[in-house]
Amino acid sequence: MMSLSKILLLALVIGAVWFGWRWINRIQAISRARNTPRRTDGRRDPAAGPSPREAKPYAAAEAEDMEKCPECGAYVAPRSAVSCGRPACPYGR
Repeated sequence: MMSLSKILLLALVIGAVWFGWRWINRIQAISRARNTPRRTDGRRDPAAGPSPREAKPYAAAEAEDMEKCPECGAYVAPRSAVSCGRPACPYGR
């Protein structure tokens, strides 16, 4: 015969299993979301290949000092700067 304590224990065990299963599925979904590449609109793009973090996890980012443009006053990276559109811009290569 089922007593009240047995029914409560059974409900507690079922609840623990249910919430444990949901927690495991949530952790796996977060892991999958971190490991899949994303497009600019946020959807998954399987053809994009590995993310930069996966491709080169040990590569250090190369820093470049910024310089102030004498014509417009904007700070730019000299090696990758483009013209600001003004005729005297030194980056108008």
